[in-house]
Amino acid sequence: MLLNIDSQIRDVSAAKIISMTEVEMAHWRSQQGIKVLYHHGHYWEKLRLGFYQPINLMARLSSDIVTSPTRFCWGYRTTLSQEDAINANGYVPIHVLSNVQDYDLEYLPQKRRNSLRKCRKSAKIVQLIGTKLLEEQGYEVVCASLERTRHKKPPSKAQYLASLKNYTANKHCVILAALIGDKLSGYIDGYAVDGTAYMIHGYYNSQAMSASIVTGLSFEFVQICRRSGNIYEVIDGLHSREVPSLCSYKEKMGFPVQYIPAKVCINPIIEKYIRWRYPNRYYRLTGHD
Repeated sequence: MLLNIDSQIRDVSAAKIISMTEVEMAHWRSQQGIKVLYHHGHYWEKLRLGFYQPINLMARLSSDIVTSPTRFCWGYRTTLSQEDAINANGYVPIHVLSNVQDYDLEYLPQKRRNSLRKCRKSAKIVQLIGTKLLEEQGYEVVCASLERTRHKKPPSKAQYLASLKNYTANKHCVILAALIGDKLSGYIDGYAVDGTAYMIHGYYNSQAMSASIVTGLSFEFVQICRRSGNIYEVIDGLHSREVPSLCSYKEKMGFPVQYIPAKVCINPIIEKYIRWRYPNRYYRLTGHD
């Protein structure tokens, strides 16, 4: 049983999210140990070894300033402004909620409204304002979630505990948790930069899925963005076309797939390999088959 849980949580109705500037985000990412470069007025980060993209992927840059952020890379990509869409050679396939201010209970289809009501009866959604709950119960939730989805290897417990400071130390980041009693059943985290909010991680205990906590957590995250008054879109991840049930769920929650015009440059040899060996990753990098 967690001691003094009230000091670690805030009612979700009082939760807030403050949009970062690019400069603030660049500083935060650098603190996380991620390589950040300043190039033609914008900050870029190393997404994986040798590949770069703007730290705010949805910044929609002007094509005349988009060049390689460093000579030492095999590829880069960025979204382009609407005016420069004609210069796009690819797309970023991504789930986007564009009408944030209209997103309320009535916005959802009947099935999702019923799921939200079920969540509210079964679980309590709160904002975490400390790390104690995650330190005590978070790792088990993460492992259970990743064992179910298998989309990546679970971290070690030491790695997980070390990662907690990345969010709780940043006033621009939000962690929402679903509690059933004092038991952590799942949580999501996210942040906002220059008017775009990103839901980043979502971990859910398998035994609590029937309580519709995924719907509850996602809905409340958007409500926080609505209350901020300066967030105009919310992102719920790149398009995982190989998991159609997940994509269908996101669309029914109001996050359809949008194909944002992009400039994508990849070394031809590496591009050919990725396209052959990892076709779904290639699709998410370029928007093409």
